[in-house]
Amino acid sequence: MKKLFALSVLVALVGCAEKKPLTAEEQWQGYCRSVGNAARSIMLDRQNGIEKEKAIEHANKVDDEMTKGFIIEIIDQIYALPAQEINEDVQAVREKVRQDFTEKCIATPHDEMPDYKPF
Repeated sequence: MKKLFALSVLVALVGCAEKKPLTAEEQWQGYCRSVGNAARSIMLDRQNGIEKEKAIEHANKVDDEMTKGFIIEIIDQIYALPAQEINEDVQAVREKVRQDFTEKCIATPHDEMPDYKPF
């Protein structure tokens, strides 16, 4: 019984241990996952009939210039796609856009982390 209690205490202590800080690479990958998620949401908006002008108006409210640049580029590319292409398999199209923009972001050179809110 004492061993079980000691094991429980040990597990609880390990669970409460401080998390190690993320490396710069891990932080960038987290940012890029947010960019990919934003791309998926922008595609969803397009599929639901949101006009490009409204998407750009919303993107212009983003304070961080790097993030705004990514978002404007995503909007331009998504709204350039033919409607038929984005409505054939809506889930697959959203997932492909999310993955493509996440990978593109990860491959983008950067010197510092942007100031952003995870998406």
